[in-house]
Amino acid sequence: MDYVPIVLGASLLFFQAYFWGMRILDVFRMMLIVPEIDPDQEGDLPRDAPLISVIVPANNEQDGIQECLESVLNQNYPRFEVILVDDRSEDLTASRARSLAQGRDNFSIISVRELPPGWTGKCHACTVGVKRAAGEWLAFLDADSRLHPNALAACYRAAVERGVSMVTVSPGLVLRTFWEKALQPVFLGMASLLFPPSQVNDPTSDVAAANGMFYLISRRAYEDIGGHAAVRNLAVEDIGIGKRVKPQGLGLMFANGRKILQTRMYSRLTDILQGWTRILAAAMNYEIAGVCKQFAIHFSISAPALVAGIYLYFPALSVLGPKVWAAPLAVITLELLILLMFFCPLLGTPRRYALLIPLGNLALVVVLAVIVKKILLREALQWRGTTYHATLYQPKLLDPAASQASNATVTDIPRR
Repeated sequence: MDYVPIVLGASLLFFQAYFWGMRILDVFRMMLIVPEIDPDQEGDLPRDAPLISVIVPANNEQDGIQECLESVLNQNYPRFEVILVDDRSEDLTASRARSLAQGRDNFSIISVRELPPGWTGKCHACTVGVKRAAGEWLAFLDADSRLHPNALAACYRAAVERGVSMVTVSPGLVLRTFWEKALQPVFLGMASLLFPPSQVNDPTSDVAAANGMFYLISRRAYEDIGGHAAVRNLAVEDIGIGKRVKPQGLGLMFANGRKILQTRMYSRLTDILQGWTRILAAAMNYEIAGVCKQFAIHFSISAPALVAGIYLYFPALSVLGPKVWAAPLAVITLELLILLMFFCPLLGTPRRYALLIPLGNLALVVVLAVIVKKILLREALQWRGTTYHATLYQPKLLDPAASQASNATVTDIPRR
């Protein structure tokens, strides 16, 4: 009997069992260690509650901008203002927003027509919004997101109770199409794998990040880190912000926000793949070794790898006997059932979506392969009508010291 294929097959199966076992530990850490923002939790706000300025950068968001802004304007927090920054939109974003501004003295709209060299569109839009803002605290909200009416109050209360200058949350995902249900939970899980929230909250850990869909930060902390100007050339400016807040001891809290924040990131398959290619590539600093490592890991736990492992391991049945031979398969099955029970509820999605994880993992493998290609060929990233040249994305750019030394260029290109 040739034992080499058997050992290879057993290795694949045991690695899968190890990987899924570690993911179960991650889920339980999320449940037990990472706080959850409860919008219905009772608690009084200080009488002198500070003004919060909510800044919403928007680029061609006509389909969802009204729902987003209405969710902010309906906040129960006593003192807030809303600033929409219409960032070079070519659709009805601004006009639909203006229909909500009538009769409101706490809602203003700023139109941006040009993008300065060296800036990403979102960072520039946020900076423009901050210049108009009068609040002692700043909240940044993506235009594809929606807030619970008690979101501002709950997040500010959490910041005060925890003694932190910044609160960032993971979202509840809004999933409507098949591809959203199959892919988005896996990609969000990958982000949590790169930046475990439990480690983000650990002051002794170097891991730091933030979620740009929504976060609340004191103006003092924002100015201390240099604001969005300090991360103006990053494709994942939110992670860059978090990496500047935590090391300075300003206090960073990452919480489960599935009850206060609802986000529909992308609806079409191509948008999902392109969007997460951009996010994950930048989140991994465009470091080829790190991307290849994640590719190898996720290919090894894919459905084809599982089938290959079973096929190679099958001849051992006659030697080990049915019970011993089936042990690794039983462990993997049990682990996947446990994940099915607990993973999706953390994202605010039905448990049945977990059945699509194998398909989502295959899509993740494809995205990681595309990232490897882009790094090797030094391709330029194009996003929302702007080309960000490959020289912008070099290893260590997320590190504060490295980003100060970068001389990236940003060029507008015509939109189709």
